[in-house]
Formats: sequence, C-alpha cells, structure tokens
Amino acid sequence: MQTATDHKATPSSTPGAAAVATHEVRDYAAWKKVFDEHAATRTRSGILGTHINRAAENPNLVSLYLAAKDAASLHAFLGSEDLKATMQHAGVQGAPSIAFVTPVEDMAVKNRPLPGAIAKLRVADYDTWKKAFDTHGATRAKAGIVGHAINRGVDDPNVVVLYLQANSADPLKAFLASQDLKDTMAKAGVEGAPQIALVQGADWGP
Repeated sequence: MQTATDHKATPSSTPGAAAVATHEVRDYAAWKKVFDEHAATRTRSGILGTHINRAAENPNLVSLYLAAKDAASLHAFLGSEDLKATMQHAGVQGAPSIAFVTPVEDMAVKNRPLPGAIAKLRVADYDTWKKAFDTHGATRAKAGIVGHAINRGVDDPNVVVLYLQANSADPLKAFLASQDLKDTMAKAGVEGAPQIALVQGADWGP
C-alpha cells in the first residue's frame, strides 16, 4: 500500500474485496499482540492489508478493516476455525459485527495515526452522491479533512461506508456537525441520518 506525504493523501489501488469487523476486546494491548502474531496466516489466506481503528470513547472497541484479493478468500478467512480460535485467545468479547464492502476509492493517509470517523449512510443513487462528494472536496479540505476512503455495501451498493481523517479531533467533529455538510448530504440524496463512529486510527499493516 502506498503512503501519503505529510500534507496530502495519494491514491492507493483498491483491493478486490474488503470487510469491516467491529468487536470489543478485554485488553487492547493483549489483543494487538495476538493480532500481530497472526499476520503471516492472514497473508497466506489472501488478506492484502489491514487497518485498525479504536473507538474514541472506548479504546477497547476495535474496528478492523480487512482488504482481500477477492471475496472468496475473505469469506474463507473470516469463517475459518483458526480465526475463531485466535479471536478467543486474543480476548475478543462476543461475536464481531462484520460488514462486507466493495472498495471504491482510497485516499487515506497511511503514514501516521490520525483521528477519524467511520460513517455508514444510504443514498438514493450512488453516482449522484459521488458527484456531490467530489464537488465538496475543497470544502472538506478547508475544514481540515486530510484523507478519506469510500466503500460500497456488497448486498446494497447504495449503502456507503465512508472513512474520513483529520489531523486532530476538533476539526473533524466540527465538520461532521456543520450545517454545510447537512445541506450537502440532503442535496446528494442521503436517506435518513448516517451512522457515525468517531475513532482513533492505529496501525496499517498486513
């Protein structure tokens, strides 16, 4: 995966398939140790890369982005007995929530951990929304948004999972609460209120 400069994200190629797995762990440091030890198994299973985010209000609530070469490899890995045993050993609490997505655009900053937001929204028409999102790019940049990634739901391509990054949490929160964003979403055909989770980015890795 490419990294970004200190000031501007650069495009990365998108993988064939991805999933966002969210789960709570007993202790993040203990979970991370087991997760790192499992890297070689992930690679052999067709996982191309991962990104860890921790919930801003609960650092033991982990959202893990898994990029894979194809959907078959991803489903096989996530359904494997080895992964189930590894998660139990790592202290994962309960069953994870897994959203299967199709990666569309990766303009995320990967050379340093950053505050972020994971937003899940449904749109009336993806192409209409994407045009409005692209047009809004200068406004996002002025508000302090430095990176983003776009994924679409596998079961419903009009479900968008959007990842936004900023250099600090305050401008990110201000942008998400702005009337300008609300007006832009309405014009772009966003249906209902988006689900937004504030997170702290952690490691990008295998």
